[in-house]
Amino acid sequence: MKIEDLDDVENEDGDYGAKQLQIVRVDEAKRLLVGAGARILFYPTLLYNVFRNKIQSEFRWWDEVDQFLLLGAVPFPKDVRRLKQLGVGGVITLNEPFETLVSTSLYHAYGIDHLVIPTRDYLFAPSVSDISRAVDFIHNNASCGRTTYVHCKAGRGRSTTIVLCYLVEHKQMTPAGALEYVRTRRPRVLLAPSQWKAVVEYSMHRQPATIHSPSVDAVMITKADLEGYHSTFDDITSKELVIVPRMVRARPIIARLSCLLASFKVSGVYGHRKGNKHKIVELKLFNESNFALRSFGSLPVVPDRSPRE
Repeated sequence: MKIEDLDDVENEDGDYGAKQLQIVRVDEAKRLLVGAGARILFYPTLLYNVFRNKIQSEFRWWDEVDQFLLLGAVPFPKDVRRLKQLGVGGVITLNEPFETLVSTSLYHAYGIDHLVIPTRDYLFAPSVSDISRAVDFIHNNASCGRTTYVHCKAGRGRSTTIVLCYLVEHKQMTPAGALEYVRTRRPRVLLAPSQWKAVVEYSMHRQPATIHSPSVDAVMITKADLEGYHSTFDDITSKELVIVPRMVRARPIIARLSCLLASFKVSGVYGHRKGNKHKIVELKLFNESNFALRSFGSLPVVPDRSPRE
């Protein structure tokens, strides 16, 4: 038995609370410092991106990542009409207010929905709840045949985080596979460690379950089915009943054919051999069931083991 002084426990709790408070203060200081730097660098870096876009044809302002998904840099008011012509029906803005160049009212004037998720640049990522909102926003638009434009300042980090999470959830990609794919469409994407961590954590919680294990088709014989037979199976003829499941890949058609399993017929033959009773349980398929199941390759063909006259 271990006895601790309550004063020591209280001191430990106090030390832990002080450390947590210190961490929060450091994070807040870093956030403020990065925010100040982002404000100072916004227009110089924006002009740099505009200059490169003018002189380098491969330095595009936005790129098509999927059929209904565009990834790119912050749009100007003059770009809204062009986005509408491209079929854009929704815009996701990851910029903070000082980085935003197009108002929500202007998007609405063109019939474009606008989702704003303010996220600090460089070292920060959207929260899990914000990522979920953005992914659902993209998916809902795509389901209606509308394109979504996802952007931050340069279309490299914050917006790429959202796009990767969408590909992971709705295109069944791994985080690494999604990043590699996006780089083939927009080579200059670059994620901060916190942004990559957000993608990995999101994939662990939201990726749809995929069937990896094979299924087994089986016939269940209840006690009522064997009612009237003796329970002695020590005779060698009891080995006539053999369950040989066939491992197959899960297919949607199996669910539709499940009703055919009811057509299995269980019949018992009761006989004598040298005074010892034995039992033969045989499974027969109706002709139509056997044909249907063999056509889909779902079950092995059960040979006829009926006693010959």
